[in-house]
Amino acid sequence: MGNHLRGRAPKKTAGFCWGRTHSPDNGICYRLFRRDQRGALHYFMRSYSFDELANDPRIRTRIAHEIHQARHALRDQVDTVDLALMGVA
Repeated sequence: MGNHLRGRAPKKTAGFCWGRTHSPDNGICYRLFRRDQRGALHYFMRSYSFDELANDPRIRTRIAHEIHQARHALRDQVDTVDLALMGVA
């Protein structure tokens, strides 16, 4: 298995981390992680089957777009939690 498909542990500090691994349903799984100020882990996970990957000629563009949207949604979710912890929201 190549380095690009090995699992990555989420960062121990605040910040964004992602990983791409084989999914149990014979495909590829993208996982996005971010920690809030307490250190609690928030994540997003999306799996793509090999059939889906093989049959869509624009799959790379679609994956990039979906991951980009998920990263922003995850950022907004964690920012909402952090603001609540600071008593601002």
